Parts: sequence; C-alpha cells; structure tokens
Amino acid sequence: MIELDRQHLVILMEAGYVYLGMKRYDDARSVFEGVSALAPDSDVPLVALGGVHFCEGRLKEAIACYEQALKLDPGSLFAKVYLGEALLFAGRMDDGMVLLKEVEKKDGTGAAGHFASTLIDAVKNGVSLKPKGRKHVAPSKLH
Repeated sequence: MIELDRQHLVILMEAGYVYLGMKRYDDARSVFEGVSALAPDSDVPLVALGGVHFCEGRLKEAIACYEQALKLDPGSLFAKVYLGEALLFAGRMDDGMVLLKEVEKKDGTGAAGHFASTLIDAVKNGVSLKPKGRKHVAPSKLH
C-alpha cells in the first residue's frame, strides 16, 4: 500500500473540496474515495464523500457514508451533524433532530454546533428542506 504523510493527504482533501465547490462531483468523489483508501482509519474522507452524495441529492448514499464514518469515530461531530442534516432531508425528522441537538449541545460555539443550531432553527421555523446542495464545511483534521 502507498503511504502518504498527513500533509499530502490534507492537500488531496483540499483538492476534493475545490472540485466539490466547482460542482465537479465525479472528480470530488474520486479524490475522496482515494483518500479514504489511503487513510482507512479516518472518518474525514468518508464525511467528505457523504457531502458529495448529499450535494447530488443521493441521500441514501450520503447517509451510508456518514454512518460508516461514525463507525470509525463514534464521536465525530461533523459526521453526526451531516448525518442529521441528511436524515432531515430524507424525511426522518425525529432521527435527524436527535443528532443535531446532540451536536449543538457538545459543540455550541464550534462549526459543527453552529451548523446544527442553524438546521434546528430552520426546522422550527418551517423552512422547506429540499436537497439543492449546500456549502460543505470541511472537517479540520485527518486522523
């Protein structure tokens, strides 16, 4: 197996996020799948891959990626908040809200907690949740 140091993996992840931002989903998916193979113990590329699926409206695949990420790191706040979001969009409001409230409680001032709060407020205010894509907040570390 090819081993890359953390710095190179981070650069690859950044390239994937650039592709995601450009809506080049096939390229982003390829990058994140590759990083996942190179860093099989990290939840980060799986969360990113879930983000690609979410942006494409492929909620079942996104949910599966986030759940797989949580198997690697049950405490991953980004995996939980994005899983919560995907569950909301899939119509599983109760399941999604449980995760979002957990993230909000654990990370009230952080990026994941802020995103959870925003989603919770949107649901409370009756905002229609339709998967038209969203900006993906990149987790800041690779394990």
